[in-house]
Amino acid sequence: MTKKKLICLLLPLLLLMVMSTGCQYWDNLTNSGSGSSSNSGSSSTTQAEQQPAHGPATVNLMQRTPFNGRDLNPAFWKEMEGYCLAGPTQLVLADLNAAPDQMTRAGFPGFWKAQLYALATTYAGMNWSPSVIDLRDLYQQRGDINAWWSRYVGAIVQLMQKAPQTTALIIVNDGPDRVGFRLGPAMQAQMGSVAGRVTLGSTVHESQY
Repeated sequence: MTKKKLICLLLPLLLLMVMSTGCQYWDNLTNSGSGSSSNSGSSSTTQAEQQPAHGPATVNLMQRTPFNGRDLNPAFWKEMEGYCLAGPTQLVLADLNAAPDQMTRAGFPGFWKAQLYALATTYAGMNWSPSVIDLRDLYQQRGDINAWWSRYVGAIVQLMQKAPQTTALIIVNDGPDRVGFRLGPAMQAQMGSVAGRVTLGSTVHESQY
């Protein structure tokens, strides 16, 4: 067999090998790309989707860490979103035993009666004056108090909008000088979009003091 004939026979075989190698390389590249896309999708899985399902549960927010100082605590609210999506949850919003400690940590210190009075009266939009020494510093900070609590109520509404199984009980542990009768309705009025799942709770009216 002549050299020319041998080249003619080998050339088609070489072309087939090159084409086969190219196709395999393209398949690997394509599969690699699709795998990367899949991994990207799994990495975007939210914390909410990863939490295990649970039965009916109650969470007292004032006993947790909803705030970083005067700001909201993003990690807490992300965790709560996941928990509420994982099962039916009742949120207790304003435990009046625990609220003064939250106010102190947020930089609104004072005697607990003064703290609750300043919170409830300010958030309800009522005029008041610092008639006693315990109220003077809180009176000067009433704009900050209103903004702080408004952020809290807004975060609750957003959470309940995302988690339709979630309900809320506003006031617990009310009593004389705790002003729950003023704070509770003011909060309820700001939760209109989820109001059907919100209960005021038991309050002591001012006339009962």
